[in-house]
Amino acid sequence: MAMIDISSLEWFLIAINIGLFIFAGEIVDKLTPKQEGQQSKQVHLLRVINIVIIGLILYKAIVAPAIEENWLSKALTVLLISYVFFMVFKIYSYFMHSRYGKQHETDSGIRISETYNSRGLVVFGGVFLFIIWLISCIQLLGFESVLQAGGVLGFVGVMLALTQAAWAPDIINGLIILNTKMVEEGDILQITQDGKQIYANVYKTRMLHTEFLDMSNNHRMMIKNSQLRGLFLQNLSKFASAKGLRESLTFNIGYDVSPKVVRSFFAQVEDLLREEYQEHYESQHPIEVVIDDTGDHAVKWTVFFYTKDIKQLLKTRQVFREVILNLSIAEVISLATPLTHVMNNVSPKKELV
Repeated sequence: MAMIDISSLEWFLIAINIGLFIFAGEIVDKLTPKQEGQQSKQVHLLRVINIVIIGLILYKAIVAPAIEENWLSKALTVLLISYVFFMVFKIYSYFMHSRYGKQHETDSGIRISETYNSRGLVVFGGVFLFIIWLISCIQLLGFESVLQAGGVLGFVGVMLALTQAAWAPDIINGLIILNTKMVEEGDILQITQDGKQIYANVYKTRMLHTEFLDMSNNHRMMIKNSQLRGLFLQNLSKFASAKGLRESLTFNIGYDVSPKVVRSFFAQVEDLLREEYQEHYESQHPIEVVIDDTGDHAVKWTVFFYTKDIKQLLKTRQVFREVILNLSIAEVISLATPLTHVMNNVSPKKELV
């Protein structure tokens, strides 16, 4: 029976990987920004790599002595080098995000979001580490001649060149979005696409895409960074006035209701809002009522109000509409656009004799 030959270095590697397997959750929690659904995947990945490394060491010590072991040693070394570079990149990313990221408060606590500086440093650092890792793997696999090494690097370069159209525009546009600071995590955007308006909360700006939370349907959305910059966006969280966001609602009221009666009606609406719903808007600033258009069938009245609670904007709009509707029924003021018929009494022409 063959003796199991495990060196001191291999025993050390086994012990290190067992420790990393046990504490993988704590390591990922410290080095990775808290992202829902991402930490568990990274923990599983690290533990799978630990198991593979331990399995390869035992396989090399027990089975490989009877067969050719050269390829196994190279594969184990490449895997170890890859694991080390991955951990170095995670530590580097952690320090870059901590140093150059932006802290903001969310419902789940304090969170560090990426900025232009942190994303750019992580990208360039990742490219630098990838080049070092690639050269190290080429040397370890025995591609020592210039022709062999050039062939491997050329293959990698061709693959990157063929696929750059799929990832390069999104990375560049993602950096531009972070640099302009017009779309940041936690902001509320009004996105207009194909004539439709979507109210969305920016959840995360990633390397290739940006994730949103649809405020109407409460589900996740994903838009490529290159596509996002081509859309018409309104950042409702970055209002210019100290009063807050100036929001508007439009109503059609027939010509049979005089402007004096309409303004008296909206004065009652404002009194009711201040009494029962003042927490939904900036009630210290009076609402504004203006005539926006005089159409063929009705007058278009626009009501302006201010709010700083942008995340509850849809709820505020619903409250305003419900209050106005209930009061219009009580005051017998129709908000329905009336159908108007104009009859011209024209006498028929007499026939010439």
